[in-house]
Amino acid sequence: MPLFADLAPSLLYLASMNQHRPLTPERLSRTIEQYFAERQAKILPSGEQAKDGTRLSWCGDVLEYLTAGLAERLAARGVTFSKAFPGPFRLMEEDQLTDGQHIRRFWTTALDHGCPIARLCTYFFHRHDQVTLPQPPQVIAYPPDYPEPDMEEPA
Repeated sequence: MPLFADLAPSLLYLASMNQHRPLTPERLSRTIEQYFAERQAKILPSGEQAKDGTRLSWCGDVLEYLTAGLAERLAARGVTFSKAFPGPFRLMEEDQLTDGQHIRRFWTTALDHGCPIARLCTYFFHRHDQVTLPQPPQVIAYPPDYPEPDMEEPA
């Protein structure tokens, strides 16, 4: 009987992995933001170092730290990206607010087992004069055929 007791957690895990619930764009964006929150919790209050010793010297390091490992975690569920997550950055996709805060937008397409399921826009809020982020990145999911800003027709 102890043999079966040892196998029970593994069997439950395998059963849950085999139940492939359709991944909606909204669920995917929430999953990514939850991952960011997990990673954010590993950054020390100063914002300049993570609990694992990783040094963060500017806001770009923080974004890299928050996204590290995300693609691998989602790939285990069959989710990949058309471009590296969070996606390529174009200078035209950064706005500066009057309070010194900047917002960059990164675009990529999420694929579920090779099929496009969402266009993702990651909003990265940062300041150039501090390492810590004024707010966590937000991920907004759009239908897979949603055009990138430079592909839109002029109004």
